[in-house]
Amino acid sequence: MPAYSSHYLQPLNVGYYSPLKQAYGRQIEHLVCARVTHITKLEFLYALRKAWPASITQKNIQGGFAGAGLMPHDPERVLSKLDIQI
Repeated sequence: MPAYSSHYLQPLNVGYYSPLKQAYGRQIEHLVCARVTHITKLEFLYALRKAWPASITQKNIQGGFAGAGLMPHDPERVLSKLDIQI
């Protein structure tokens, strides 16, 4: 595996964590607008609970595997993103 390529090869990184981060950010925006500068564990868990279903979707899971070139098998999809010199 080429150096610095694992984030391209792991379906969770490709198709799940990014949408989760975006959905969580949308939940936290309400607190930021209310000038809350510290998020407690309860607020974190509440926002995560709301963001989770928005990001764990069949489309995102399938997109993660496709983006990683695993299903359908397409190694060129990942190799084209890497800056590899032979």
